[in-house]
Amino acid sequence: MKNIKLKIIILFLPLFLFASINQKIISFYKKNYPKIEIKNIKIIPAPPKKYKTIKILINPKSTSGNIKIDGRYFYVRIKALIPVFVTTEIIKPNEEIKEKTVLKKIPFRNFYAKPLCNIPSALVASKIISKNAIINVLNTKKMPFVTKNSLVSVIIKSKDITITSFAKALGDGYKGDIINILFKNRIKKAKVIKKGVVEIE
Repeated sequence: MKNIKLKIIILFLPLFLFASINQKIISFYKKNYPKIEIKNIKIIPAPPKKYKTIKILINPKSTSGNIKIDGRYFYVRIKALIPVFVTTEIIKPNEEIKEKTVLKKIPFRNFYAKPLCNIPSALVASKIISKNAIINVLNTKKMPFVTKNSLVSVIIKSKDITITSFAKALGDGYKGDIINILFKNRIKKAKVIKKGVVEIE
């Protein structure tokens, strides 16, 4: 009986080791693209049934590359699907993105910028995004506290006196940023302190 159990373990051990190579490749991609669905992994030549070390040398943006097993190189190619957000219309800079996109599954490929796997409500376009474009880390940004050409409240502190006025923002700014504003026909520097409000120091 013990011999039978031993044979069963020996029979399935190589399969387990082979599967673990695939699992390591899947885990590698999932670290970069958590929602990727890998459909097929091809390794050339066939990997060893037993190994001590494995190193993934693939560029995570690519569908193919090399792995190194016990000092030997192997070529890997994957086929996979990945969910991405695609625009339904042209989006202008600083416009919110969430309501103008749709989620689609497309074949994984070498993207020029990493696609986003979720879109928070405060995310806006960093530049003009064309219709049917993939939303990624380069064409988006968090909503600025102050946007270029917007009217902002200006706080001016002088000793015990605080004056509130208005000015035109000449650039985008987040909390703590120093931006240029057009105040009484003069360009001045101001600190963004909260949404739509700056302070001249």
